[in-house]
Amino acid sequence: MLVHLCTDCPIALTCDASDVAIGAVLEQYAHGRWEPLAFFSRQLRKPEIKYSTFDRELLGVYLATRHFCYMLEGRQFTIYTDRKPLVDAMSKTTELQSARQQRHLSAISEFSTDIRHISGKKNVVADCLSRVVTESETNAVSLGIDYQAMAEAQTSSADVQAYKTALTNLQITNFRRPVFEAVHNLSHPGVKATIRLVSEKFIWHGLRRQVSTWVKECHECQSSKIQKHTHAPLETFTVPEKRFSHINIDIVGPLPESCGQRYLITIIDRNTRWAEAIPIPNITTAECVQTLVDGWISRFGIPRDISSDRGSQFTSALRTEIAKRLGVKVHQTTAFHPQANGMVERFHRILKAALKARLTGNNWVEELPWILLGLRTAPKEDLGYSSAELVYGEPLTVPGEFTPSQASRWAATDFLTAFRAKTQLLTPRPTVHHSKQHTYLPPSLLTAKYVYIPTDTVKTPLQRPYSGPYTVLAPGEKTFLVDMGGRAERISIDRLKPAQVDPTKPVQLQQPARHGRPPALPGPSSATETDDTRGQPAAQTHHRQRTSRTVRQVRLPMRFQSLSEMSVLGGGV
Repeated sequence: MLVHLCTDCPIALTCDASDVAIGAVLEQYAHGRWEPLAFFSRQLRKPEIKYSTFDRELLGVYLATRHFCYMLEGRQFTIYTDRKPLVDAMSKTTELQSARQQRHLSAISEFSTDIRHISGKKNVVADCLSRVVTESETNAVSLGIDYQAMAEAQTSSADVQAYKTALTNLQITNFRRPVFEAVHNLSHPGVKATIRLVSEKFIWHGLRRQVSTWVKECHECQSSKIQKHTHAPLETFTVPEKRFSHINIDIVGPLPESCGQRYLITIIDRNTRWAEAIPIPNITTAECVQTLVDGWISRFGIPRDISSDRGSQFTSALRTEIAKRLGVKVHQTTAFHPQANGMVERFHRILKAALKARLTGNNWVEELPWILLGLRTAPKEDLGYSSAELVYGEPLTVPGEFTPSQASRWAATDFLTAFRAKTQLLTPRPTVHHSKQHTYLPPSLLTAKYVYIPTDTVKTPLQRPYSGPYTVLAPGEKTFLVDMGGRAERISIDRLKPAQVDPTKPVQLQQPARHGRPPALPGPSSATETDDTRGQPAAQTHHRQRTSRTVRQVRLPMRFQSLSEMSVLGGGV
């Protein structure tokens, strides 16, 4: 323990230096022994590591005298070092030292010139202060395992006799899990690396099998590591026998405003592949329903089935009530799985490519009819006909036809009979996949009781890519019914990852974040309300927070904030 300084006792400063650090101890001789007053230690910098042994020892004495200058000034003391050339350096008359050495010796001589030699065996304290703890020693004490309790458990264990001939350390059953957690939780390595780390110091029957199981059951590893994704085999829709009986519907946008329109509602018939793209100014439910009635139902009749995504326009109560009254069955895709609505999504790709190739400005509304004419008259490779031929019975006239088509001399009844006969010969064909299907289905997924779901929204740099585990309510071939925090939701099998849990521990289920209104800020009380705020309307003290389409807060520059406040209060500027 450190002691207080005695003004009548002799003082000594003992210094030492190693390859990586310097150390020193300030002592006083009292009660027949040397008692420590203070310690000093510092790591060498990169240039100082390259010094010679003499220079490092000299640097240690120089820094130690500067560090303890408040206790050494005006006192007689002795400097001890285990480097003999340093003892003679103070008494040399010839200037053989470098400029740095001369500066250090000059600074030391201002405090004391009494430098004496001490053997390295007796210079224990300063030598220890100049050493650093090695990495192996750090790892040895970082496991946090009580080896004394382990030894007592080994002595009382019945398995000790079977391990007497083993050359490695012994591990008792009660300490297996703590040993695994101490090793694995450092950086969560994989199965092979964890087995190797544990088996280097411990051994027990079934180590590889047990450690492998625990690694696979690690929640942090399952929710943080991306492995092989699930890709179930694609299923095809049954092609409807009747035209315009099954349609796919979706929305494109927002697009650059053209003629007051910003969105496109797209509809495609699964039998004839006839497509419609109708511009609309907004995507409210009422606008979408009215566009469907005016642009499709009024021309092709009421469909039997409608496939759409999970947009609010297609899941609202108004849309559901209209579908119920018209007798239409609505099919909705699962979340983050646009492949289920692939026919209209593929049409979006072709439509956008045509718009980009034809546009010279933002007048896409004016160019849209010509693009639709070209798409409807283009023959389908799998059908052999264009969608216009399947709807009207003959090709449409397009720009560039120099030879007029032969006028039909059939009577109306004869033409109708021939058209019906030809239509009956045209058998609908299923859709064709234009890319190779690489399927992968984890064997344990179909029987899994818990699953992880990927976070498909925009993630922070260190956010885990999976959330979960969630309870499986009902498995299926293509979708699973999953309990999402008390709400049953159907999830595509391609977005599921089987969760392996420890059967001996309770499962910590994931609770999804609630995206509700933030709590209201407490307003000023009547006792603290000032004259400036009393009696003002609520609109002047509470401002609406502006957000973008991606639900990010919009922060306006200072020069625009006054205009924004006027817009909120007055409904516009």
